Amino acid sequence: MLNETSSGDHLFLVTGATGQSGSQAVALLRERGLRVRALARGQDERARRLSDLGAEVVEVDMFNYAQIRDATGGVHAAYFNFPPAPGYVEAAAKFADAATSCGVHAVVEMSQRGIRPEMSGVGLQHWIVERLFDRTPMVTTHLRATIFMHWLENFWIRVAADEGLLRLPIGDASFAPINTLDAARVAVAVLQDPDTHDRQKYDLFGAEELDWHQIAAKVQATLGFPVRYESVEITEMSAALTAGGIPDWLVRHHADVAQDIQDGVFSGMNDLVTTIGGAAPATIEQSVQANRAFYDTDGPLALTDARLRRP
Repeated sequence: MLNETSSGDHLFLVTGATGQSGSQAVALLRERGLRVRALARGQDERARRLSDLGAEVVEVDMFNYAQIRDATGGVHAAYFNFPPAPGYVEAAAKFADAATSCGVHAVVEMSQRGIRPEMSGVGLQHWIVERLFDRTPMVTTHLRATIFMHWLENFWIRVAADEGLLRLPIGDASFAPINTLDAARVAVAVLQDPDTHDRQKYDLFGAEELDWHQIAAKVQATLGFPVRYESVEITEMSAALTAGGIPDWLVRHHADVAQDIQDGVFSGMNDLVTTIGGAAPATIEQSVQANRAFYDTDGPLALTDARLRRP
C-alpha cells in the first residue's frame, strides 16, 4: 500500500494522466500547489513530464485490482478520466470498489453529453459507469462534455499548402465544441470542493454554438488560408475509417456521435465552464492557434479522397 497522506494535506488522484484532459488536470492541480498522484500505463516521456511538474507518477494497469487499490490509498478525491474503450465498465467497477474500500471521499468522472440507457457502445458504457459511481458512498460528479475541440484536428485534411478541408458527417447541425483544458479546469475545481457538487451531472459547452461552415470560417481566419467544410454520409465515414484500420468499436462510436450531433443531442449552451472552472471557455480561434502545428498535416481520422476511394 502506498503511503497515506496526513489529514489537511489532501492527495488528489488522476487516472488517464498522460492523456489530454488528464495531463492538463495534473498541471492545474500542481499549479495550485496540491499533491497529485498521476496514474499512467507506462513510464514514457509524457509520464516524465508529469513527474517534472512534481506529481507522483504511478504505473498502473486499470484492470489490475490490486494495483488500483494500492494507488487509491490515502487519496481524498479522484478524477476518473478513462478513455472510452472496450473494458471501460470493468475498469470503472474495479476503481469504484477499490476507491470505496480505501476511503476515497469523492470522484469526478468524465462522461459524455446526451447519454441514455437505450444507447449502445460507448454511450451505454458512460451511462452504466455514472450509475455505478452514484451507487457508491463516495461524493460523485459527472462532467457530460459536448464534442471536444480535437474533432477538428482528428478530421482535418490539409488539401494543399494553402488549403484546408473539414470533412465530417455532421450536416448543418450546430454545437459548441469544448477545449479539453476547459473541461480539466471544471474537473479540478470540483475536486477541490466536491461536496457542493455531489450527484450533479454537468453539461459542459465551449464558447460558441456554431455549425461546421462557421467553424471552418474561424479556422480559415486563424490559419490565413482558405478552409471549407464538406458534409459526407455517416456510412461513408464508417466505411472509410474501417478501411483505414480504425477499430470497429471506435468507428461505431464516431457514427453514433455523428448521428446524435445531427439530431441536436450535442447542441445547447450554458456558462458552467466559466462559473465552475473560473475562466471563459476557449474559442475556436484560440484553440487552433494553440495547436497550430496539428494543422500542417492530415489528422488521424481524416476522410481524404483516398480513404473515401474517390477518384
